[in-house]
Amino acid sequence: MDNLLFNNDLDVNNLLGSEDKSKNSLEYFELDLDIYDNIFKNSPRIRENLENYKEVITTFEKLNEDIYLALFKANPVIKEIEEISTEYRLNNVMIRNLFKIDEFKLLRNSCSLNFFSSILGTDLLGQEIVNNYEKLSESNKELKKQLKKYDKDFKEYVEIKKTLEEFHTSHIQTENNSLEEIENAKSLLKTIEVKIQKDVENIEKILIDDNLFYKSVSFAYKEFLSISNTIKSWGLDDGKLTPTSYEEKIGVSLKLKSLKKVREISEMAGRFKSSASKLQKRKTKEEGQEICGVQMGSEIHKVLPSEKILLAKETTKKSFYKKYIQRELLAYKYKNNKDKSKGPIICCVDTSGSMEGDLEVWSKSVAIALLDIAIKQKRDFVSILFSNKVYKTIEFNKNKMEPSKLYELATFFYGSGTNFVEPLTESINLINSAKYKYSDIIFITDGEAPLDEEFIEEFNLVKEKKQFRMITVNVSDKVEEALNEINDTQILLRDLTEETIEETNETLFTI
Repeated sequence: MDNLLFNNDLDVNNLLGSEDKSKNSLEYFELDLDIYDNIFKNSPRIRENLENYKEVITTFEKLNEDIYLALFKANPVIKEIEEISTEYRLNNVMIRNLFKIDEFKLLRNSCSLNFFSSILGTDLLGQEIVNNYEKLSESNKELKKQLKKYDKDFKEYVEIKKTLEEFHTSHIQTENNSLEEIENAKSLLKTIEVKIQKDVENIEKILIDDNLFYKSVSFAYKEFLSISNTIKSWGLDDGKLTPTSYEEKIGVSLKLKSLKKVREISEMAGRFKSSASKLQKRKTKEEGQEICGVQMGSEIHKVLPSEKILLAKETTKKSFYKKYIQRELLAYKYKNNKDKSKGPIICCVDTSGSMEGDLEVWSKSVAIALLDIAIKQKRDFVSILFSNKVYKTIEFNKNKMEPSKLYELATFFYGSGTNFVEPLTESINLINSAKYKYSDIIFITDGEAPLDEEFIEEFNLVKEKKQFRMITVNVSDKVEEALNEINDTQILLRDLTEETIEETNETLFTI
């Protein structure tokens, strides 16, 4: 046969008879996967998991993208199976079955247009699908048989497709690569395509019969709610999303939710935060706000006109959306126009033996509610954990919640006796530094330690000179008279738990 020169305009997809076939089952824009790629391709743990999951489901990488798109997009559109490349049609039927599960709809409601939630939902659901798929393939003989056949057909299809692609890239047909051979290969490819489609249908039936999709979504949704609630209740939902921050948040939240004591602290801190939030909102509303500068963010109502104008042209729209996703739009910065700037909070927490149990839960709950206020108001926060001496001084950055430090605050407990002088002296040392010179002190204890007259006198002299406030939160039911000699007010446990005493909460949570 004469040599045949390939037309340079002949696309490999035309040669394979699969023009415009997609590897993804959902319609999307390139921008939709920007955040996904940043997390899933740059997190070592997730990257390793993806490689392992591909050993179980060959096409898992694209399946994982589809799960993310299904969760993130407000109105996801699933492509028809005929639009999907043959190798990825099993993904398509899996995605279609997920959408039939009620819990998946609930998961979507929690994730839609929320980057962090969508990443978390994808991470959990992808893992659960693989786990259940692997278990079933080992225990179900019929599935094992079908997967063996599917794997054989899949590999044969990929091999023939690769051969045809090589024919195309070589451009020149030799006697060995005759037109007849190409037509035979294309015909065989079509035959295997039909086989794969049948394999996919058989596998789908077994997966449905085993309830794999429901089991996977149901477990993933429960885990999603548990982790999400932990992240929210501990103030870790700060909007920051990088591979490092995502991994740290997930790691700490899993530790936090596994400890009974910490779960109790979280629940009680949530109630305090709710009260604090209402008081802060009311105070802000009463005082009003004024523009004080420019900062980066993604709140559309605050975005500068110079940024919004990017939406006017098709060529600059993508730049606007990218800056929006990354919270890098220039926006007005506001401040309360009747409220002077507030200083840091120094929070001393008693971890002596008498605080063990419910009293520790109460003390840590108040501390974490105050930390939440400080972070929201961009105020530095220091936690001094003490018993017979100061054991830990944890400094929190006013611009971000640090999960590892939060975990340390929630879980550290020493026991032993009680010494008030050391944590109060440490507080004064901090106030004497430039960074903390405008601080106020919150002192949380059960009120069982003496203060000598000399210390009281020296402390009050510094207090008068530095003009700071000190509030004692006494988690017992009796007043500690020694602390009344140095604090501005002492709040008892019963006052914090009495819903009718709003004034007490206002003293503490509007500090």
